[in-house]
Amino acid sequence: MICFLDLGTSKVSGLLIDDLSTSTIHAFSSIETSGVKKGSIINISATASSISECLRDIEQQSGLKIKEILVSISGEEVSSTNSVGQAAISENEISARDIENALNMSSTLKIPNDKTLLYVVPISFFIDGQGNIDDPLGMNGIKLEARSHLIHCSKNTKDNIKKCLKVSSSGIGIRKYFYSQLGVAHSVLTDYQKKLGVCILDIGAGTTDISVYQNGSITFSKVLPYAGDYITEIIASALDIQSSDAEAIKKKYGSAFSDNINDEMLKISVENGKKSISRKALAGLIENSMSKILRHCLNSLEENNLLNNISDGIVITGGSANMEGMVKLGEKLSNLNFKIGIPKYNLPRKSDNLIKPENSVILGMTKFYALEQDKEFTFNQSKGIIARVLEWIRTEL
Repeated sequence: MICFLDLGTSKVSGLLIDDLSTSTIHAFSSIETSGVKKGSIINISATASSISECLRDIEQQSGLKIKEILVSISGEEVSSTNSVGQAAISENEISARDIENALNMSSTLKIPNDKTLLYVVPISFFIDGQGNIDDPLGMNGIKLEARSHLIHCSKNTKDNIKKCLKVSSSGIGIRKYFYSQLGVAHSVLTDYQKKLGVCILDIGAGTTDISVYQNGSITFSKVLPYAGDYITEIIASALDIQSSDAEAIKKKYGSAFSDNINDEMLKISVENGKKSISRKALAGLIENSMSKILRHCLNSLEENNLLNNISDGIVITGGSANMEGMVKLGEKLSNLNFKIGIPKYNLPRKSDNLIKPENSVILGMTKFYALEQDKEFTFNQSKGIIARVLEWIRTEL
């Protein structure tokens, strides 16, 4: 049995599958949490309580004892950069050692002092400046370049997650950490989209995760500290109500595009009595707030010269993708093709009830981890030099 845990801002989700060959879901749980803000743990006790409840629920559903988990993370403390590592080709023909040296150089460059390397994604190889080569082994040349996408997280991130598990007294260990967006891509994108050029916006409660895929590989990722909670707070402030009431109103009556919304008056029961607002005025508040979030995303893409390199447009996923009018608003702001990213690719069996944008991460992680394990198997069987070198690097990190 393999257990995945996704630490989000508003909820902790857990998924248990039997194994990677059949990949059948045996249990799923999603528990609200107040211990995480903008993807970062701010309260060990509260987060530990949510994790404990989530894992206990999974154990009760499955009748099994969980011993270790795989954790996907995101948040303000995650950052990334592209890097190039160079190595001289030792004997004209590229050897395993040359590839190892180039990839190792690319994985050790540009890491901020307060960060630790979370994951290395090879993009391509170049030989003497020529390339976009997938596997350079055995080719001739003088200089080898490895171009990689490096994902970092705060040095405290992993320690805080370990503390949460320790506080929960679960005795459960952590097998591996992953960047959540590497899972999302497997559940909401096709290989064709990744090759053509596409951007994923995973808009959750506390953060918006941007990732761009070109020529089949991730080439850009960034986490913005604005998402669904920002919109909720705007509504709460405008109506002078509690955040919990604002969240409920947003989900029940909200729209991100106000043009087609009528002036129907909403009389809403809240903690301190009743409030009135027209549905169009509510949509206006949401549209203004969501527009700011999407403009931040578009500005990030423009600043990195990526707007013209995403031929398939933008895919929106995460909990906020459920908001009515998201596609219309995105297309209005950008003149790009917008789609809602629902997890529908590479899904484990018995996932029909989980096919929602807010579950894109945890469903996609099952495929991502299966590919990781396949690389390890290839490594152990002494086949495929790229898989062997990547495994060496990840073991050393």
